[in-house]
Amino acid sequence: MNLALAFDELLHRPDIADIVKDVQTRIHAAGHGWILDQADAATRDTNSVLTAAAAAAGSNALHLNLVDHPDWVRLGLLDTLARWAAGQASTCMHSPNVMRPQPVLAAAWKPGLVVCAACAHLLQLPKGSARDRTCDACGVVVPSSGAIWSTAASHGGFVYQVGVCEPCRYWPVPADA
Repeated sequence: MNLALAFDELLHRPDIADIVKDVQTRIHAAGHGWILDQADAATRDTNSVLTAAAAAAGSNALHLNLVDHPDWVRLGLLDTLARWAAGQASTCMHSPNVMRPQPVLAAAWKPGLVVCAACAHLLQLPKGSARDRTCDACGVVVPSSGAIWSTAASHGGFVYQVGVCEPCRYWPVPADA
């Protein structure tokens, strides 16, 4: 079974909170509680940066649970995360590693690449290019006069960026937009 699908199935279990608590207890008992502390710090840093980025764009961060994102976003994030954890993803020169929790980024338009915050520029596309105007959900290239809506889904310190056309946007438009 694909690891991303297995993770997705786990996330949808009604007893996921109990499973996570049990795993955390076992990690602490094994003397590796430090990794949970680092993962918590990476999550806090990630949430802070995403909230600040939304504010800088004149918006508010919309905090969705990972399971509330469409399948294509959630499974893309989980597939990239699984490949990274298995050592099958490309990384920036700083070699971010799941055993050294920190905020990391990936993007739908650059599959299989995971970068640290300092190397976020590696995920950029040429401004105004066809790739920059391509919807990650449906593949339509939006005309220059149209808009691509950007968003990011996160799981802990792992951020997965996507860009979508208006018909594929799955979050509500702010009242003041």
